[in-house]
Amino acid sequence: MKLSFKLGETTLDAGEANALFSAAQANPAITIHILDHINLRDVDAKKLFSLSVEKKNPVLASLAAKCAIEGLTKPRKQRTTKIQRTADIVPDRIFTDPAEAVAALNKINHIKGLGAAMLLVSLRDGGKKTLRQVAVEAVNFLAFKGDVTADSDCFRGFIKEENGDFRPVSMSAGVERNECYHAAPMYIALRDGLALLASWGMVKMEKTVEFGSKNGESSGNSDLLSRTVYAVELTGIGLSVADHWGDISYFVATCWSKRIRARNMYTA
Repeated sequence: MKLSFKLGETTLDAGEANALFSAAQANPAITIHILDHINLRDVDAKKLFSLSVEKKNPVLASLAAKCAIEGLTKPRKQRTTKIQRTADIVPDRIFTDPAEAVAALNKINHIKGLGAAMLLVSLRDGGKKTLRQVAVEAVNFLAFKGDVTADSDCFRGFIKEENGDFRPVSMSAGVERNECYHAAPMYIALRDGLALLASWGMVKMEKTVEFGSKNGESSGNSDLLSRTVYAVELTGIGLSVADHWGDISYFVATCWSKRIRARNMYTA
């Protein structure tokens, strides 16, 4: 076995590499993955055992036994899943008939169908909004209309202010992550609903940068904070579907009225 070291394009031997490490006062631990250099199927267990006897090395004897009896296998590479951003989704289904799209959304037994409906009803005037704006608008509208009870899942991740309005709960000291807006059913519904509408070519997104506190409150350095968000608007087919769906507001209210928080999660 011959070891060599590289310094840019220059090849160093072990002595030169050690001298360089010493001069830099470094003592690195370098691991060589043997399976990257040999195929264990080519290992002769008998020869390895003979070497262990010759060199009186019990470690080689143990390794020879493993090769002969158990076999050594190369560890499997972990599968990694590439997460696709919603803004990068390419439409894979296009509806030409709005009634067909409404029927398809009504058949979806998943919170993403509810989120898609909420986006359609909120953006049907042709405007642009972020998911957070849609969420705040929806929660306060549902609360004002009284179409849902106080234990509806739609209120999770929101807090009622003194003026009666609901605002999203942000991550801060003393606040658990599962109590925040980004872990709440309302956000999950809108996030998944947006992905669904994007795959159907019903929305388009525009990247924007927001500054300051998420709650709009100025506090010290909060005005210096910036974050990238996407403003969403409906495409032509999206607007047609929203206009065609006559009872869309009733659909949204009914779905949220059926989603009730467990009593141990509810605080008045």
